[in-house]
Amino acid sequence: MREVIGPMLQHAYRLHRMAEAAPAVEVLSYVPLSRQRFGERGFNQAEQLARELGQRTNVPVLPLLLRTQHTGKQSFKSRSDRLRDLRGVFAAEAQGTAWIREACRRGPVRVYLIDDVYTTGSTLNECARTIREAVNVKAPVEVCGISWAR
Repeated sequence: MREVIGPMLQHAYRLHRMAEAAPAVEVLSYVPLSRQRFGERGFNQAEQLARELGQRTNVPVLPLLLRTQHTGKQSFKSRSDRLRDLRGVFAAEAQGTAWIREACRRGPVRVYLIDDVYTTGSTLNECARTIREAVNVKAPVEVCGISWAR
């Protein structure tokens, strides 16, 4: 599976990089699962995708977020339900956001946030909002989403 998905993610990463004009410190992260969902699956597929991409690109992978509440599967909900359900579901992971703050002292930072499936963008938007609020520095922190499927 890694032999198929890894190059696809790497291609998406390269497309993002080609579109970006300004250089930046880069980091990969991933959408966290709730404890309940992790218990059901036994792994976080978004984290595995991020780690695979990190190996292929030599970009560090950092946990930046914690999921503080369990929500039902987003794929079964309307866009408005997703937006409402996801508000405040994520919190910043202290060590990861401290790393981002420190990197911001050197200039712009670009976070590639990995998720398995992109539907409406509500999950990535809430994650990006949480990261930006937690870092709270003047240097720009750009959050780009990369997903395996849409």
